[in-house]
Amino acid sequence: VCDTTSGGTPSRDVADYYGGNIPWVKSGELLDGWITDTEEKITKAGLANSSAKLFPAGTLLIALYGATVGRLGILGLEATTNQAVCGITPNKKLDRDFLFYYLLKQREKLIGSRTGGAQPNISQEIIRDLEIPLPPLNEQKRIASLLARADRLRGLRRVAREQCDSLLQ
Repeated sequence: VCDTTSGGTPSRDVADYYGGNIPWVKSGELLDGWITDTEEKITKAGLANSSAKLFPAGTLLIALYGATVGRLGILGLEATTNQAVCGITPNKKLDRDFLFYYLLKQREKLIGSRTGGAQPNISQEIIRDLEIPLPPLNEQKRIASLLARADRLRGLRRVAREQCDSLLQ
């Protein structure tokens, strides 16, 4: 129900590949929300001479490597990623936001699937083999909408608590 692909890193030995205007997402920038800017940007030459891929705005991203495994992001702009990030494009049977919340819930399972030594990782194959429940599309959208509203309310509650704590001091 999805297409997946990972990005790439232009050679650090070629200065002309960096400092351009093409956003380049690294796994540490996946913070379970929207991505509207990146720490680094690459050039058209960096994109053309590497395995980096340009993903459209709205693409769901998941971190594959190390301490960030399972972290998610949604592109709020057209961007590229490094190889530690997998871009996921659902087909018409799967709502992206529903998939976002489902993958968020599956994070511990994904972390448990990591393999490797110094920097354990998961593969795209693990992502592709993950079984995803597929209620009707309207139900997926309803569930995702409820979860998004709950997230917003939790955020507002956290901010209110912080403001109260600050005032009480």
